[in-house]
Amino acid sequence: MLCLVTGASRGIGRAIAESFLAAGARVAICASSAAPQLPGAALSVRCDVSDEEQVRRFFQEAGKPDCVVINAGILERGPIEEFSAAQWDRVLGVNLRGAFLCAREAFRARAKRIVAIGSISGTIGTAHSAAYNASKWGLTGLIKSLAEEGRERGIFCAAVLPGSVDTAMLKKTPFEPEISPEDVARVVTFLCTEAPFAMTGSAVEVFG
Repeated sequence: MLCLVTGASRGIGRAIAESFLAAGARVAICASSAAPQLPGAALSVRCDVSDEEQVRRFFQEAGKPDCVVINAGILERGPIEEFSAAQWDRVLGVNLRGAFLCAREAFRARAKRIVAIGSISGTIGTAHSAAYNASKWGLTGLIKSLAEEGRERGIFCAAVLPGSVDTAMLKKTPFEPEISPEDVARVVTFLCTEAPFAMTGSAVEVFG
């Protein structure tokens, strides 16, 4: 079993990759700044998921995946009147365009399961996080739509919506951690290995 995980250098992505390795899967991982250092990974490369060619190359080098976890994401905060168009484009570029590019390659590679890491912020509004929340609302819509596209082809798609996870990203917010990256990783591993196809299209809240 080959599992691809984006944004795997730390936090939730790294915990997911480690969970797959512990389950005996082969793992291909990437991150935007540098190739993640993870012992046992079959492939580890630098990949900006908002870049179409880099995503295509990552999937090509990894080989045919059984499951793809779309985890890479960024957060930029600020009041809307001070938020720049460039900031908006960066957040939506990684969190939503990047998810589209990875999901498209996953479909082209005929992956069996696609799981995207959204956020509880994809169900609510949060002051000073308009771009991030908008991207996560969009991500849920993307995954639910892809679940319908993949239904007759047997491609399982689901989103995981964590709450306040103890990560470096959370430290940029006023919220306190309530769950660990490992908690999220357990849910993702279940969705990628054991969850019945009846759950395709699900947005699974992991809120502590």
